[in-house]
Amino acid sequence: MDKKTILLLCVLGISFLGLYYSKTVLSFVPYLVLLMGLYQKKSRDRVKLFFKSPAILSLSLILFVYLLSGINSSDTSMWLGRVNTNLIFFVIPFAIFLNGPYDRKFVNIVLEIFVSINFIISVLLLFSYFFNYDEVNSSYLKGQTIHTPIIHVRYSYFVALSILFSAYLFMKSKIKLKRYAFGTMALFLMVFIHVMAVRTGILSLYLSTVFLAFYNAIVYKKYKLAIAVLGIILGIMVMSYLFLPSVKNKIKYVKWDIETTLNGTAKYHTSDRIRITSIINGFKILKDSPLLGSGIGDIEKEMNKKYELNYKDLPKEMRFQPVNQFVFTLSSMGILGFVLYYLLLLFPVFYTKNRHELLIPVYVLTLLTFVGETTIELMIGKTAFLTLLAILICYKKEI
Repeated sequence: MDKKTILLLCVLGISFLGLYYSKTVLSFVPYLVLLMGLYQKKSRDRVKLFFKSPAILSLSLILFVYLLSGINSSDTSMWLGRVNTNLIFFVIPFAIFLNGPYDRKFVNIVLEIFVSINFIISVLLLFSYFFNYDEVNSSYLKGQTIHTPIIHVRYSYFVALSILFSAYLFMKSKIKLKRYAFGTMALFLMVFIHVMAVRTGILSLYLSTVFLAFYNAIVYKKYKLAIAVLGIILGIMVMSYLFLPSVKNKIKYVKWDIETTLNGTAKYHTSDRIRITSIINGFKILKDSPLLGSGIGDIEKEMNKKYELNYKDLPKEMRFQPVNQFVFTLSSMGILGFVLYYLLLLFPVFYTKNRHELLIPVYVLTLLTFVGETTIELMIGKTAFLTLLAILICYKKEI
């Protein structure tokens, strides 16, 4: 492994740490990787090839959907701010491509770094959970969760990805020590994600696993595998409810939340009601402007108008933009922008040659989180997703 490759791995490792502990590092690293790609031999050839590589280029072109949304944005400064924060849609795929292509060894090391960082942080969080056992478990009855270095929904997404990656590394590693290490990490993280009891992470992990199992059953006739996966997931669900107080208390909270909403005694202080309210307002914006939406620069202003009109008693700190990636795109960019956005986002699935085995699983798991979160609208989720996805797209299968 040459010095350039080692340096790139170190920079990516720093970027993964930056997801949790430094927004400055997070915003700086993509441009550092870009400079590394530009200042190397044959960089001109790689730049030319980038514009002839539709799979990776499609991700970068998502930036232009944000640019086009300025047509329908009256607030120019807000629109430019959105464009600025979404520059990495172009920068990260471009930078990763310039430094590629990547062989299986490189991809595996990137996955190992990502998993190891999440494993270490999760171990520390679990220790904190046990030191504050009764207090934290009681907090679940109020809709709270374990304290995490970033928003718990986003952290649960990273843990779900880490479970996927560690299981893959366990199955693919030829070194026994690595197999045991990543098998242990997979089991630990599976337990930890249930201790966290964050529905977005757990459900996206379950549903993506079931989807992939049945996909293999239909395409490769592996019916026994699909049935086994279903049985394992059901078993895990029952065991986690019986033996993990955090899961039991979270279910009690959800049940209370639903009951108070249905019987009309609900107040605007629970996470589910806030999410539902934000999504309803998002659809109201779409109804007003179905083709182009509010414009990415005006989404915040239009949402505030809907809150004032429909939910005036909702405290301002609870007036979120649509807490659903699909609805956020629809309301801010309209049907036309939505179609273009997701055509570009999903294009690599249908075009990529030498497809890495993890490409589709990462897509499926991530898309499932979109239902309850704007996963790739904020910098942390966007950076992690684009970096991992671009590396998998730029994978070069050995002949």
